[in-house]
Amino acid sequence: MARFSDLTKKADQDQQDLNLLSKPAVSRVAQAVDLRALEGGIFDANRLAWGQDTNFDVLHPSELQAVESLLEQQIGNSALSYIYVGHKRFELVSREEALLYRQEREVDFLRSRLEKATSASTKLREELCNCVVYAGPASRQLGDGIIQRLGIEPGPALFGQFANGESRVRIEKSVRDRDLFIIQTIAEPVNDSITELGLLADAAKRASVRSITAIIPYFGYSRQDRKGEDRSPVSARWVADQYQNSGVDRVVTIDIHSEQVEGFFDRPMDNLAAFPLFIPHLAKRYSGDKLAVVSPDSGGMKRAEKGAELLSRYLANNVGERDAAIGVECMYKRRERANEVAESRLTGDGDSIRGATCILIDDILDTGGSALKAAKTLRSYGASKVVVCATHGLFSRNGVSMFRNAVDTEGKRIVDEIVVTDTLPLRRAKGDLITVVSVQPLLAEAIRRICAGNAESLRELKGFGLFGNRMH
Repeated sequence: MARFSDLTKKADQDQQDLNLLSKPAVSRVAQAVDLRALEGGIFDANRLAWGQDTNFDVLHPSELQAVESLLEQQIGNSALSYIYVGHKRFELVSREEALLYRQEREVDFLRSRLEKATSASTKLREELCNCVVYAGPASRQLGDGIIQRLGIEPGPALFGQFANGESRVRIEKSVRDRDLFIIQTIAEPVNDSITELGLLADAAKRASVRSITAIIPYFGYSRQDRKGEDRSPVSARWVADQYQNSGVDRVVTIDIHSEQVEGFFDRPMDNLAAFPLFIPHLAKRYSGDKLAVVSPDSGGMKRAEKGAELLSRYLANNVGERDAAIGVECMYKRRERANEVAESRLTGDGDSIRGATCILIDDILDTGGSALKAAKTLRSYGASKVVVCATHGLFSRNGVSMFRNAVDTEGKRIVDEIVVTDTLPLRRAKGDLITVVSVQPLLAEAIRRICAGNAESLRELKGFGLFGNRMH
């Protein structure tokens, strides 16, 4: 096979501009070759030194492509003019040989990718080898999806009821010295969900598990975090005590309504953030619009500020909107009684609202009365669109139909879209108004990190760093 050095005398002697290569690259190539072996090469050694046995692996792929292009221009269009980069030298080969070589390199690349993926899968299996995950009746679909993402077998358990309505739970496989995860949200019937979680934890404790982690996507009773009136319980504290007394060692939840509930536990509790999961959908659908993030009350202002920051950064990095300035507004809300808002108004002048797509973010969408009243207020300030984002879509009473039927004087819906997650079974959330974003990747990653021990922290899952490779 002809070597490049054998054909240099036949090549055009005109010097080519090799400034496409960086100076450090030229230096690396010059050091890699034996200058005494040159046979009157056509390139100035001060710009690019090369030899018959040069190792060109020191070059970046883009630099190799630049060299290849220049060499092809110099040699012309002869039968042996197709240049490729070998492992140790430049060679002139036929186009057929070059095509075959390139195909071999593609196979090597794919094989390397497969080996890396296999290695990552093996590492994940090793991390999860001592873990067993159970999906409770209230989170069957969500739990099965998480288990499938983790690539493990679901923990077999029996859930049912006795003839008199008492809950029945039984673990059907040994879990001795295993790390147990129970995925159970607090959905209707609420008290049954709490009982089933507690009974399964108690059964696991009596079966000699090493640890019990309760994955509670929606932490029911979290709104009852204080005495609302005389002679009333602190219900959230009582629920926390039931979980701990059942043997739960750790609790993982998402956007708990009151963060002070974390203080009701004597054991670790991780409160993960869901709003970052909304960002790709919002950016895809509303990029190009003037945007404003609105908190329905002062308690959610911190979430709104961080959400606006993340959305702006995501638009800049992924959509190309470098100057995406997103307004942040806060509303004042006064309640007359539970689930009933007497007053809702903006605390600012509303300049960022006029003509904007307003993203109203909250943790819970219960009956929807508060969100609808806030949406009407935003419309009165000139908002062009209102999008409601809520982590937990309870949709109690006639929540969904209320949003569908709420229109302005022109017959246009007050709320253009409602975006929720699947922390709760969405039996009532049907139709074009509702968009569901899954928390499966978030919870699957949390389980993986807990299983990995101290190797990785859950810190970024509690905030706004959710766009790593594992989260896609």
